[in-house]
Amino acid sequence: MKFLKSVKKFYFHYPFPVTVVGAKHGDKINFMSAAWHAQFSFDPPLYGVLISPKRFTHDLIKKSSAFSLNFLDSSKFRIVHLMGRISGRDVDKVGELNLKVFIGKELEVPILSESYAAYECELFDEKKYGDHTLFVGKIVGIHYDEELFNEKYQPDITKIIPTLYLGSNVYPMFELREIVELEG
Repeated sequence: MKFLKSVKKFYFHYPFPVTVVGAKHGDKINFMSAAWHAQFSFDPPLYGVLISPKRFTHDLIKKSSAFSLNFLDSSKFRIVHLMGRISGRDVDKVGELNLKVFIGKELEVPILSESYAAYECELFDEKKYGDHTLFVGKIVGIHYDEELFNEKYQPDITKIIPTLYLGSNVYPMFELREIVELEG
């Protein structure tokens, strides 16, 4: 096994599911893709996402104290990719990518209509880690397509396959063959 002592970018722990982070302040709406995100707690329901301060979405979250997390099927990987490559400072992504958007029921956050699930998050905490800021949101509402989830609210991956990211602009495509549920 080869050993690396120091690296700048590394993807050994990928793939990651991608979320599309939405934020709104005033009349400005932006979305960006993010692979670095995780659930932190059931009670209260907390979910975090790491965003570089260079990103326009970072500024919108700081100003609005709210964001959405949108999960899209792998068939939408091109849109997800473009959301991470086009800057909202320069381009209106909603108009440019012809996105259908609605505003959340609990918070003034933009939600992508094509999401199979989306979380409305009120900013709970934030902290800088290295070259990114961790925004932790308290989930105050969830939008989901009930036909795509089972009674435990787990995605039915015979119907949807989350968008996965391998790093360096690479998205693996899978065809699911079997679901296994283990006891214990």
